[in-house]
Amino acid sequence: NLSHQMDSLYVTGEESLQQVALRAKRLGLVAEKLKMFSETRLEAIELIVQQVRPRVLVVDSIQVVSTDAIESAPGSVSQVRECAARLTRLAKQTGMVLFLVGHVTKEGAIAGPKVLEHMIDCFIMLEGGNDSKYRILRGQKNRFGAVNELVVCAMTEIGLKEVTNAYAKCLARTNDDHHDPLVRE
Repeated sequence: NLSHQMDSLYVTGEESLQQVALRAKRLGLVAEKLKMFSETRLEAIELIVQQVRPRVLVVDSIQVVSTDAIESAPGSVSQVRECAARLTRLAKQTGMVLFLVGHVTKEGAIAGPKVLEHMIDCFIMLEGGNDSKYRILRGQKNRFGAVNELVVCAMTEIGLKEVTNAYAKCLARTNDDHHDPLVRE
């Protein structure tokens, strides 16, 4: 019975449930508080949200979600606009927090339609390539607060860890190859 309210629902449209479950287990996430659902059809996502009533919904990624009401391909301007608008409306009606994961181009713009940036309250970008264990979490847009704030994180085996005083630590770097001054011990 899915009719009880739960903490979080993670909808994956790109990875299998097994892939996401392995990552969640590795990160030590509490399974009872996170339910996962693999789906790309908006109508099915809306139905499961109405049944489950999560406090937090994560849709990964909005570019692969599509609605039967529009004939264009997933990722098109009309699909992204309609799917994001309906999910946003559902979030407002139910009081849940909605995270729409979107991919970005190498230039840092949202892949696909720019329309998504205008529909959301907050746009946070996680920057960093495969060649570095460091990531920067940067607020690009915040309808309710400051922008261009950033957090430096280190990618570890158990997920991202904040690097405190990153600037000062970079200035005080040692030549010790076994000690990384940016990772909090």
